[in-house]
Amino acid sequence: MISTLRHLVVDSWLGRIIALLIFLAFVGWGVGDMVGSYNGDQANTAVKIGTRQIGAQDLANAIQNEMPRVAQQMGLSNPSQLTPAVREQVAQGVLQRMLAQNEVLALADRNGMKVPDALVRNEIFGMSVFHGTDGQFDRKLFNSKLSQIHITERDLLAKVRDDIGARNLLEGLGNGMKVPGSVLDQLLSYNTLAHQVDLLRLDSASVAVPVAPEEAQLRRFYDLHPWLYRSAEYRHAKLVLLSADTIARTLTIPDADLKRFYEFEIQKYDVPETRSLEVLTLQDRTAAEAVLAAWKASGDYAALQKQNPAAAAVAFPNARKADIPSPELAKAAFEAPSGVIEGPIESPAGWIVFRVTAINAPHKTDFDHAKADIRDEVARSQAPQILGGRVASLQDAIAGSADLEQIPTDIGAVPAQGSLDAQGLTKDGEVAPLPGSDAVRKAIIARIFSQKKGEKPSLVNGPDGSAFAVLVDEIEPGHVKPYDTVREQVGHDWLRERQMHMADERATTLMQAARKSGGLDKAVAGTTDEAQMQKDLMISRMQNGNLPSALLSQIFSTPVGKTGMMADGDALYVFTVKATKPASPESTKALRASMQSQLQDTLRADVPVVFVHSLEGQIKPVPNMPVLQQALKAGTGQE
Repeated sequence: MISTLRHLVVDSWLGRIIALLIFLAFVGWGVGDMVGSYNGDQANTAVKIGTRQIGAQDLANAIQNEMPRVAQQMGLSNPSQLTPAVREQVAQGVLQRMLAQNEVLALADRNGMKVPDALVRNEIFGMSVFHGTDGQFDRKLFNSKLSQIHITERDLLAKVRDDIGARNLLEGLGNGMKVPGSVLDQLLSYNTLAHQVDLLRLDSASVAVPVAPEEAQLRRFYDLHPWLYRSAEYRHAKLVLLSADTIARTLTIPDADLKRFYEFEIQKYDVPETRSLEVLTLQDRTAAEAVLAAWKASGDYAALQKQNPAAAAVAFPNARKADIPSPELAKAAFEAPSGVIEGPIESPAGWIVFRVTAINAPHKTDFDHAKADIRDEVARSQAPQILGGRVASLQDAIAGSADLEQIPTDIGAVPAQGSLDAQGLTKDGEVAPLPGSDAVRKAIIARIFSQKKGEKPSLVNGPDGSAFAVLVDEIEPGHVKPYDTVREQVGHDWLRERQMHMADERATTLMQAARKSGGLDKAVAGTTDEAQMQKDLMISRMQNGNLPSALLSQIFSTPVGKTGMMADGDALYVFTVKATKPASPESTKALRASMQSQLQDTLRADVPVVFVHSLEGQIKPVPNMPVLQQALKAGTGQE
């Protein structure tokens, strides 16, 4: 959350804007022209915020400056390709950022907070873009750069002053927040409290049914469960689908745009050596050495995690050296052979034991080999912006085509036809080759099975901005299959029901016996179930043995000394909660430190966010609606 806020109003924008403009890149951060000069001219004031105001021209410029960055992120070669809807979203986002910063600055004005001239001067003198060949501030270069980006020195000073003021005010908030020890204790206790449990799992599939069914029993089962043996209804339909994906397949992207994207994302195609790691970090060297020995003996990383809940376990799949946050671990990991368990090595976070599980050699994909994938990626990013206009064209085409045969081929729509059932399967039991994502497929199938035969096609708005139309031209009703054709299936279904019933009876008997005798261990003593029972399992919310979530929920809600039972799929579970045991402070030391750090960061991040939102009630923006609307139109190019 704090990163969102800093991108909103705090991060330094000036160096980015000047540098990108100088190197003919995109005009980046929209806050670059946020504040401008405040001349008090109401005719040019879009919004007034306390002692501050947002000028119409400042707002329009900021929106225009933001458009290239958004276009770049969407893979577009020119901001003019942005749809009106996207332009509107960009304008609203810029306006919100400007309001947030000015609310903070208005509060600073109200409380007499001023940024010293010396601090502003030092900030500007420290910007490398204004440094000459000797590394020092160059006045001539300074003037030249300001001229290039059409900004006066006075405006630059005002912008830097405001940036420093907002940044320092917000970054100071929340730094004094501390996580209450009582809250941390409760969270640790809740998550690490271990439940000592005796547990028996009864698999219904393994239950032996002593007597084979008679023919009359099978026929009765067949008569009582007709829905199990009903053939599916099949419908033959024609359809046409338009989506971002279908449009993307038809787009032609100039090679120059693809080359520019390749160079922008070169890190993706020029990959240094990467390594996959399994890591355990402990606070105590003795404990780390014990884990090292146990790991070398078993080689089982997952088991080590369960046996050492206090150890911080992290996996790094295909990590570059720079991706590993610990320099000590990064150095050791990129010197270690694959498959060898190493450590312990000391780091600020504790003592580290690790294993390199894979080493990938550096590789580079040249433009010619990456071109096809880049084209697909860029096309997919552009297609959503084109989709809205194409939907309108499809709607017009559908209105003039009662049989969906006259749909233009140049709008990117995909036709299809065939027979399928309500589950989307063909008569051969295969998945029908419908176009679109799973969500789109489900929407199409639902429409096919809700639309009447011969009903005129109409446009349906589907998931993810898609649109489609359906014509159902044939319906083959379902029917109950004759007993003789499904007898084998009836026998299988009867057996599964009997097994589940017998397993349920056995589990219920054990539960009742356990409740009478004082525990599951006493109920199964001397029976064949005794060997299958898991005795004295220690289960907590941090270490749960991969048991079903519904079972864990019931175990955690069952009082000590009580026995419970539940079904999950084809299995039934009977359990007795024997005791609860809090984790020792020593075993949760690492977890406590990690949790405290995360909660601390969350608290410190939330305070500035809440603070900025609260300013809206104290310093209410007063919009000059005609001027504001005109500025928004100018910024989005709607004038």
